[in-house]
Amino acid sequence: MKSLFGETPARILAFCGLLISLILAFIAVEILLVPFVAALFVVYLFDPAVVALQRRGMDRGHAFLLLLLATLVSVTVILMLMPSWLRLESVAVSGETFSQRVSVQLTALERWVDENFPMFSSVDISGQATTRAAAIATRFFGELPGLITSFIVNLILVPFIAYFMIRDGKALKRNVVELVPNRYFEMTLMMLTRIDQQIGGYLRGRLIECILVGITQALCMGIAGIFVPQQQILLISAVCGITNMIPYLGPVLGTIFGALLYLGSGLPITSIYGLVAAAAAAHIIDNVVIAPAVLSHNVDLHPLTVALVLVLGGELLGTLGLLIAIPVASSIKVIAQEVYANYQLRVRA
Repeated sequence: MKSLFGETPARILAFCGLLISLILAFIAVEILLVPFVAALFVVYLFDPAVVALQRRGMDRGHAFLLLLLATLVSVTVILMLMPSWLRLESVAVSGETFSQRVSVQLTALERWVDENFPMFSSVDISGQATTRAAAIATRFFGELPGLITSFIVNLILVPFIAYFMIRDGKALKRNVVELVPNRYFEMTLMMLTRIDQQIGGYLRGRLIECILVGITQALCMGIAGIFVPQQQILLISAVCGITNMIPYLGPVLGTIFGALLYLGSGLPITSIYGLVAAAAAAHIIDNVVIAPAVLSHNVDLHPLTVALVLVLGGELLGTLGLLIAIPVASSIKVIAQEVYANYQLRVRA
């Protein structure tokens, strides 16, 4: 009877408690992973300025709040003073209207393809693309309220998390290092320092690069707008800048977004040509001028390794995995190098 009503229920309760804790931890990680990663980006972007203000005697937390307020004020002033050709036009349109406009544009494109390339006349471009576009548009506009709510929640959580990471990050790092045994103390400290330097340099470089790419995209689209109609310049440029965080795929995703937006807006096909030309020009400027100048402290990973970790990250975590794949791979490489170096020193000793 003791084994049935004594120790066994306690073990069952302990197991159930552990299982519930793991489930709650998994749910919390799934919910907070996106704002946590975004807050990490904000921390690394603001850290040099926070350090500069800290040297002048300001508290790290107060320095972050001051920088955040200055950033919000600057963005608000820029949005108020920007020229009219950069302002965000209304993109409010129903999923049904969007699919109808896309269908009209694709029908005209299919007619042009049939006239100039008869070998592709059997391919029903309009029918297949219209069906998929209608499904995507309906799904997008159906999920739009939830996306807006999630965006607002993350917009509140990101500066909140970033504030505590800025304020208590150094103390937390110190506490972690103090828990390490003495024989691994130096290796752990060196490992954390190298990871912080590489990831910080990479993220700051990529964020600055994205801002410059977005500005370049807007200028190129403004020039293209002299010859062909260009709308939603601010929106498309912002998306191109954000997606540029994803190596290799980012410029393509931003261009596809703009092309679909133009198809659904009923603009002539020449507008899409102008958009593609502007995106290509911005991409060339990025590769030739911006990236070499900004990413001088980039992570040292082989291009094949970058491609593989991007595939793995995309499969495991989707878009978020594509964003954090390279920093995670770089951290793993630093850990492996430090462990191997420490092992070699012990073998030689």
